[in-house]
Amino acid sequence: MARFAHITLGKAGSQWVKDVLTDPQIFAGQGLRLVQPQGGFSMASFAAEPDRTLVAPAFHVSYDEWRAFSRAGDRSVVVLRDPRDSIVSWAFSVAYSHVTEPHVSIIRPAMLALDLRGKLEVSMYTYWESADVQRSWANRAPTPSERVFRYEDLVADEHAAFRSMIDYLGWRVDAADLTEVVDRLTFAKRSGGRARGEKDAFSHFRNGVPGDWKNYFDRSLAERFERASPGLLTALGYETSDDWWRGQPETVEALAAEAAGDVDAMRRELARTRASLVAAERVREQLLARIDALSGIERDIDAIMRRLAPEAAR
Repeated sequence: MARFAHITLGKAGSQWVKDVLTDPQIFAGQGLRLVQPQGGFSMASFAAEPDRTLVAPAFHVSYDEWRAFSRAGDRSVVVLRDPRDSIVSWAFSVAYSHVTEPHVSIIRPAMLALDLRGKLEVSMYTYWESADVQRSWANRAPTPSERVFRYEDLVADEHAAFRSMIDYLGWRVDAADLTEVVDRLTFAKRSGGRARGEKDAFSHFRNGVPGDWKNYFDRSLAERFERASPGLLTALGYETSDDWWRGQPETVEALAAEAAGDVDAMRRELARTRASLVAAERVREQLLARIDALSGIERDIDAIMRRLAPEAAR
């Protein structure tokens, strides 16, 4: 018997991976119960779970914590992402698109008040706090207990990566079922038809392309990241040298444009979003009007049937 865990960090495709693994077409046949941690999660909680449990997603769990609280037969899939892409994604998500949960409502007003550089700096500090957790999984070869997957590999070949993940977990899933689930949960389907790389700053599915950090990290941000988390990127295999930051330009367009006061693009995006909301509200009002009309017809039919009932009884 075994327990299973999907271990990851924020903005590493956590909901995407969880949604694939727990889609009824896949999950229903495994005989498992699902635990979705709310708020803080400790591996001590995982240790108390019974057999045939999947915990997903479990955030910020280090290799040592997993080893200390898991037992023989337990299996975890660990999904990591280039921290720089996670930083950019988190900055936009918390400022614009993440569901306004209580903890998000604490920081969103401050994020909205900051310029783009400030948003990235706050996000970078947040991810600095998890650097040791990420580092703990660096260069971990697959074992019967844990296997590390990279978000970038999932994006590169979704079908092959999820097939590998399912097979590692030891779950029996028909190839056609897995293909159908993966195809149903692609970036394009979840983003309303956009391809990866077509950005929408106000969507929770903003971009979806690895390496987008290069459009936002100027040399100053890149150097400060490396100094705060020395050797992290080389340990994770995302860079071959700790002086990678020297290759970043001194200025990048995204930061330079905002510094010059050019926020027209963001205003256009906001205007499009508002227009979409207005259109959705109009559709809602039309549907409600149709429902009222149908209800009126139904009442008329009931009245006619009541009048006809005595005649039919004669």
